[in-house]
Formats: sequence, C-alpha cells, structure tokens
Amino acid sequence: MLHSQQFRFSLFAISLLVTFVSNHTPMDNFFWSTLVTDIIHAFMIIGLGSLAAWILISYYFKLKKQYRKAGSPVNDAITESKRITLPLRLQAYERTVLFLERIQPTNLVMRVQKPEMSVMELQLALVRTIRDEFDYNLSQQVYMSPTAWEMIKNAREESISIINRASTQLNTQDSSSSLVKAIFDISLENENLATAAALNYVKDEARLLF
Repeated sequence: MLHSQQFRFSLFAISLLVTFVSNHTPMDNFFWSTLVTDIIHAFMIIGLGSLAAWILISYYFKLKKQYRKAGSPVNDAITESKRITLPLRLQAYERTVLFLERIQPTNLVMRVQKPEMSVMELQLALVRTIRDEFDYNLSQQVYMSPTAWEMIKNAREESISIINRASTQLNTQDSSSSLVKAIFDISLENENLATAAALNYVKDEARLLF
C-alpha cells in the first residue's frame, strides 16, 4: 500500500513537471526537459530500489514464518542430539554418585573387610578396589564438566590417602579390624571429606539437566 502511494505521487510530480515545461520557451524547454529527464531517472531508481527492498523483506518474513511452522533443521538436530545424549548423561551421573558412595572409606571397609585379613591385606584390597572402580567409570568424564571430574579424582586420592595413613599407624600383621577402627577415626576427624564435596557437586550438576 505504501509503495503504491509513493508510485502515484511520483507520477503526479512528473505530470506537473511536464505541464510546467510545456508552458515555457524552446530554450527554456531544453533546460527543463533535461531536468525532467534527470528527475524521472531519479524517481525510477528510487522506485526500483523500494520495490527490491520490499521484495527482499517480504521474502525474509515468509522464510521466517516457514521456519517457525516447520522447525529449523539446526534446532531439530540439536533437539535430537539432546534427546539421545540425555539418558547417557543421566546414567553417567548416577554411576558417578554410586562410585563416590562406594569409595567413602567408612563404606568401603564395611564391604571389603574380612575377619581373617591382616592390616596389609585389607589395605591392599581397599586401594585396589578404589582404583578398579575408578578405572571402570573412567569414561563417565565425557558426560560431565571438567570441574566435576576433577573433584571426583580428588575424592579418589583422598580415600586412598586415608587408608594408607591409617595403615602406617599399625603393624602390618595386625588384625584388619584395627585398620577399620583407624580409618573410622581419621574419617571422623575430617568434617569436610572430598567424597562428600564431590557428591554434592555432582548431584547439583545433574539437576541442571532438567
């Protein structure tokens, strides 16, 4: 509608100029005819430019409407990727939480310790269990942040450190029950265990998926 009005105004202006030129002398007519020609060219350029702009804008909004209706291929691909990876990421966080629960020293000794073991045997069994379970879950780092994985590694190292520190206080041939007691004592002395901090961080990060 706006471009139609502009076009009508242009025709009206040109007709006025032509009328004006026809009422002047031949010498004047040459000057004014040249001026009118230039003005007509200018109006044509403006008109064509406006028409081209209108076509481009109309085409843009038409495409935008189609994308909203049908869905962008890029957005569809991202949505599909999230749909596929979400269960894998959830499983990774679940397995990591389970790993951290299992390697807490007080939980670990209750699961691994046997009455007939010596201090050294229990120490080796505890450390081996932590390392084996960590290696088993190594691929889970792909699905979580570097910060979360770094905290998990710190938890592993701290658990091993507590076990080794407790064992140095005892005779290697003592009963494993004495090592269990020493591990409990050291764990109780540390209010902020790395396993607890890692657990909280991993759980908070997993909640961000929803």
